[in-house]
Amino acid sequence: MLHTRHFLHPIRTVRSVTCRLGELVYRRVAERQFKQIRRSHRDTCWCGGELLPFKWHSSYGICTTCGCYVNRRPPLREELKTIYSNDCYWGAVARMRGWPPLNTRAALYRSDGRLDHWLHLIEKYSPLQTTVIEVGCAPGVLLSELQRRGRRCIGVEAEEKVARWVRANMNLDVRAAIFPDPDISLPNCDLFLAFDVLEHVPSPDNFMREAAYLLNPGGVAIVQTPIDRYDVEPPLGKDVPVVFDDIEHLFIFVDKSMQELGARNGLDVVSINEKPWRIGHELCIYKKPDREK
Repeated sequence: MLHTRHFLHPIRTVRSVTCRLGELVYRRVAERQFKQIRRSHRDTCWCGGELLPFKWHSSYGICTTCGCYVNRRPPLREELKTIYSNDCYWGAVARMRGWPPLNTRAALYRSDGRLDHWLHLIEKYSPLQTTVIEVGCAPGVLLSELQRRGRRCIGVEAEEKVARWVRANMNLDVRAAIFPDPDISLPNCDLFLAFDVLEHVPSPDNFMREAAYLLNPGGVAIVQTPIDRYDVEPPLGKDVPVVFDDIEHLFIFVDKSMQELGARNGLDVVSINEKPWRIGHELCIYKKPDREK
């Protein structure tokens, strides 16, 4: 429906309409790509717990042991490179959601406050780190800033095209793999970073086990992932449609499940109280005990 404001601001109106039409086009492209994704089926949580029905989304169950929300219809592991590819996640999906593409995403992270938020966390919990590994490092803006400050930085991305772009444009050492992957060699590190990654992985337990293995004694892991720690219905409130995305999000956590992940893999929970940059991007800080302990 046309309103007076549309005639008063014709250029703005044309831009808005063009943007919405573009989002609709890319939505169809993304939906077509997602229909081709092969899925598996699971009846238990990563911790082995049984699943109860989840009334807010039929594809998810609730773990009776750790409280985690578990996607019963996860994509096959080999499909993850397709989902998080330059053409799909960084292409059609980004445009469908109105997000900037890979080549301009760094500017968004600088302007919306998340880069400063991450840097603050790093300075607070691991100010003296020398070697840093970030899984899911695209667009590379965080590692680039840490590298500029004298850290040795290594990134991991799911698809080779994305890894190649970050290597070429951000001058970073980035390896292409679905972490953890025995076919890639990663050094030991003092700081392990995973921002908005853990919810996407097929086995959180294996992921955190490899993170703990790579960390030097005294090293820190900063994990940002959706964690339901709010007394609201549905879980995470109005963000439930975004958080419970059964193509991308395989697990949605609670504090108990994050603590269990640390305990199973020899990591102490340093903090679960950090304020998130935004709801659905909650934080858990782990530390690997010193040898003498």
